[in-house]
Amino acid sequence: MRTVRNITVAVEPELYRQTRKIAADYDTTVTEMVRFLLLVLPDAVKAARYPQGRPQFRLAAARAAQAGTPWPPPVPAPNPPCAPPRSN
Repeated sequence: MRTVRNITVAVEPELYRQTRKIAADYDTTVTEMVRFLLLVLPDAVKAARYPQGRPQFRLAAARAAQAGTPWPPPVPAPNPPCAPPRSN
């Protein structure tokens, strides 16, 4: 039997709405999208070159807020490996 852990994340209503829409566009769930992002995160962090050897998430978020830009920056939704977006 596989052991899994639950993660609870609080997000703004607009981010929640956008995420649900992206998941629907790709015929998947928000949970599957978050699982994918968590799986690729370690390699992405290793591939990036950060000052002090680690990403500065709070610093980046604070700078984005001062500049009036959204944080995290919008990222195009990845194509799921098994299915293309649904066509209506």
